[in-house]
Amino acid sequence: MKKLFVFACFLFLISGCFEADKNPQRELSSLTFGSAPQVIDFKVETAQTPQELALGLMYRKSMPENQGMIFLFPSPRQTAFWMKNTYLPLDMVFVNDKHQISGIVENAQPMSEKLIYSPVRTIAVIELNAGVAKQKNLRRGMKVWHAGLI
Repeated sequence: MKKLFVFACFLFLISGCFEADKNPQRELSSLTFGSAPQVIDFKVETAQTPQELALGLMYRKSMPENQGMIFLFPSPRQTAFWMKNTYLPLDMVFVNDKHQISGIVENAQPMSEKLIYSPVRTIAVIELNAGVAKQKNLRRGMKVWHAGLI
């Protein structure tokens, strides 16, 4: 019985290793909020394909403070996000077609399947670690600069 318990614990521990492999970090690009002289810089992964958009930051256990992920859409649309299989609490920043912040949802609850809707039609959503939006004083109307925003 003890051997079975030890084996079960071992399987549980290694399953976490495989889970992290489901979503390795992608290449980073620059993203900036605001304009000179008050700019806030981040490095972000880009989610653009249907598979990348669906996976997002799922299964990640940590993310550096000044990093995030930008979800790019080919045209403005109403979006809905959830936190299923997402272990990190996140801030979600919604970007309108004028490349401005149109809304912020702070501290989205990890693992929740509750839908989080964009306040208006968006061309991008940026996910950051929870608390970063408030800490960096991100607010509606701020400009967003990223190579993927056309």
